[in-house]
Amino acid sequence: MLATQCLRGFFSVSVVMFALAVLSPLAYAIPTELFFSEYIEGTSSNKALEIYNGTGSAIDLGTAGYNVQMFFNGNTSAGTTINLTGTVSNNDVYVLAPSTADVNILLKTNQFTGVAVSWFTGNDTVVLRKGSTMIDVIGQIGVDPGTGWGTSPTGTANATLQRKSSIWGGDTNSADAFDPSIEWNGFTQDTFGGLGTHSVAAPVPIPSTLLLLGSGLVGMVGIGRKRFKK
Repeated sequence: MLATQCLRGFFSVSVVMFALAVLSPLAYAIPTELFFSEYIEGTSSNKALEIYNGTGSAIDLGTAGYNVQMFFNGNTSAGTTINLTGTVSNNDVYVLAPSTADVNILLKTNQFTGVAVSWFTGNDTVVLRKGSTMIDVIGQIGVDPGTGWGTSPTGTANATLQRKSSIWGGDTNSADAFDPSIEWNGFTQDTFGGLGTHSVAAPVPIPSTLLLLGSGLVGMVGIGRKRFKK
């Protein structure tokens, strides 16, 4: 009798574990906002900014008020503000570039700026905003690093930077020291091959979901023990 009750308790827990695994997929953390995924500071006007959307939904950039600002030579006021237009689909990128950039950049570009618009060089800070809220920054506002931040090729001057796949969100602190090597992979100047695509590493389960799963199983084990005592 005791053996039978013990087996029933074990079977009940096994069934619950299987049901939770199959019928209730774990919740996963996904990006909640857009962020820069590539930065090109090449020769002449070969500049570009790539923005990644992994939020799970398409975003109308104009309606939501997204814009890019550039702060030149350590200035604390933006010298260039570009209001973004168009839509970026989920798991896709949006590329911004000057209209005089290399054709290999222009072929991947979603929005062009005219010759009158000033673009960044290696010692300038670039910010992505939603309305007036900063959601990502490359550089440090109010600081002129000289030639640029970082060490070639993982630097902001004369290089291409691609966001590491392990990064799931933007840097929202424009006042802290900026080290490109922490979140970016660097490539030699005028590297355009990765522009127009970005991927992120597989997400991890949200800890609270795992805790809920564990709590449910512990509860079932407790029920089994009570039955066993009878």
